[in-house]
Amino acid sequence: MTLEEKIVGILKDAKIPYEIFEHEPVYTNPAMAEALNVTEGETVKSLVLMTKEKEMVVLVLPGDKKVDWKKAAAGIGTKKVSFAKPEAVLDKVGCEVGCVPPFGQMADLPIYMDPELSRKDDVYFNPGVHDKSFKIKARDLKKVAKPKVV
Repeated sequence: MTLEEKIVGILKDAKIPYEIFEHEPVYTNPAMAEALNVTEGETVKSLVLMTKEKEMVVLVLPGDKKVDWKKAAAGIGTKKVSFAKPEAVLDKVGCEVGCVPPFGQMADLPIYMDPELSRKDDVYFNPGVHDKSFKIKARDLKKVAKPKVV
């Protein structure tokens, strides 16, 4: 089963409405926003990070935000975080960096979410591929991802 199929299953089980958009492959949030004709802040950036203790976590941010490394580490409860190696992300999550979905439960990873995402109406994220995006309500993302808000 693909990541996209797993996401559809999660959303259907939770009775969360969604839309799927096909577009040219995108590798950045600005390109995704342009392909979807939405603001970069409406796109979701799911970053797989490695803690000082060598644990992988997913940090979910609005697409127009950059990581505040000190705040991220403090919110996660560690002294330091850095990007996980691309090959480790592919192995653990099952997709390339740049299209990681904001659902850590599929790879048994803890999810940490920026509170700003909850204040959005709709959000768009890649379902493990670069040429599709899902649109859901931000409140539904929070409901299904079950993140710790940091």
